[in-house]
Amino acid sequence: MKPSFFSPKSVFWRVNREFACSLVAPRAVLMQIAHPLVAAGVAEHSEFSSHRFARLYRTAMAAAAITFGSRDFAIRALRSVNQKHHAVHGLLKNDAGIFPAGTPYDANDPELKLWVLSTITDSTLLAYDVFVSRLSLEDRRQYYTDSLVAADLFGIPAGIVPQTYEEFLNYMDRMMNSGIIHVSQQARDIRKALFARTPSGMLLFAGSAAGVALLPKRLRHEFGFTWKFEDWRWLRKIPSICQSLRRYTPGILCANPAATASELLLRWQ
Repeated sequence: MKPSFFSPKSVFWRVNREFACSLVAPRAVLMQIAHPLVAAGVAEHSEFSSHRFARLYRTAMAAAAITFGSRDFAIRALRSVNQKHHAVHGLLKNDAGIFPAGTPYDANDPELKLWVLSTITDSTLLAYDVFVSRLSLEDRRQYYTDSLVAADLFGIPAGIVPQTYEEFLNYMDRMMNSGIIHVSQQARDIRKALFARTPSGMLLFAGSAAGVALLPKRLRHEFGFTWKFEDWRWLRKIPSICQSLRRYTPGILCANPAATASELLLRWQ
């Protein structure tokens, strides 16, 4: 097996190997489509209602390839994603937030790819804090520095990518508070189709509950999730319960299968 971009000793590997981090993949996906131009691309160029798990699957596979796969495999996986994006472009049909009708969108737009990647980084760090243990500031900084490899692989110009963890936090605040991130009608339609009252829709919703609960409150409201999670006392206890269980559970039982496979291959070499 050729070397991967990351060592099992790296913070990026350590965090991403935790299976619990996958629990908030739906949060990342919902935050992605909270950008009206991303929502337009998904609504008009994917079969999300009949392939509910497709975007989650692609997100998980790309993250696993970058973190645990060989460099060649990671590059091939990202090329495949970028290739699929070539056909995803068009014009916004209706006004959405600060974007007027007629605004062009393109899935390979570096600004949109940066937002998509940033939601994954933000959600993964949040999941680790909630379900595993609180990361130190230094670990968070190192994780973010490691994540810049993914930005480069996605072809995002370094000039628009926040280069430090602190700059990343400022970028997320700016995106959330500038009017850019606004749940459009297309995004709400996607949410309704994904979580339709069908067996697969209800299954996806059950698996997405943690991610939905951890969405920024404004986005939860705009998507139409009416539950008041903050009023549910048992939900506030989940982080401490999960962290306690994790401390006494063997790491291999909590690991992403791709990480386990890669670690076994490295031992045999």
